[in-house]
Amino acid sequence: MPAPDDRSETEVRRFDDDGWTVRIHLTGTGPDGFLAGHADVSQAGLPRCRLMLVGQRHDAASATEVLETRARDFIADWSRRDHSGRTGFAEL
Repeated sequence: MPAPDDRSETEVRRFDDDGWTVRIHLTGTGPDGFLAGHADVSQAGLPRCRLMLVGQRHDAASATEVLETRARDFIADWSRRDHSGRTGFAEL
């Protein structure tokens, strides 16, 4: 896991899950007052997926929880699938 001092100003949470790292960012509010954000999901240090915050969230705790749940669901779904053959990740 990267050192804590490499966090960007928008990163609000980071966690590891069995070889995966998730970094959650809240990037600001729109003119309507709703938060914008995303979760970057990496496996073994390689970027695998960016999950965007969808829906209307006014508070950071709720937005962070939604992104964490989506990231954990992505990891669990990917881990359950058969990965035989050459069906790995495409380069981002």
